[in-house]
Amino acid sequence: MKLKTIFWLSAVLMLLQLLPLFGAMISEDIKTMLIVDAFGYETLSEDAMTIFDTFALVLGCVGLGFFFLMVGATSILDLDALKRLSFLFFVVMGFFALPDLVNAFSGKPTAPLPVIILNLVALGLLYYGSKKGTV
Repeated sequence: MKLKTIFWLSAVLMLLQLLPLFGAMISEDIKTMLIVDAFGYETLSEDAMTIFDTFALVLGCVGLGFFFLMVGATSILDLDALKRLSFLFFVVMGFFALPDLVNAFSGKPTAPLPVIILNLVALGLLYYGSKKGTV
């Protein structure tokens, strides 16, 4: 599979993972649903909403930055450099996935399951690209 295709697919998967956060930034109902789903009604305070808004903004901006890194990497032509970038993107996406996986296995609040699955699919694509990707 071509590494540029893998980068584009992973970039789109990154944007799809960010949809709940962007939705929470736009809609109070989505934000309340995400907070209550993870932490319960007793945590719905003005401070909790402020902390969540900050979290959503920071993670959303980091995710968008990572999206543009992957899209920008499609302009590189050297196979070895693309494979190395694919592995480095795999590592970064792995650290994005790690808190959700740890919390899911320990029964603590975590991201919605589709978000975790999208991240794991992107991880698989990027790792495959680092080993067997083509130009």
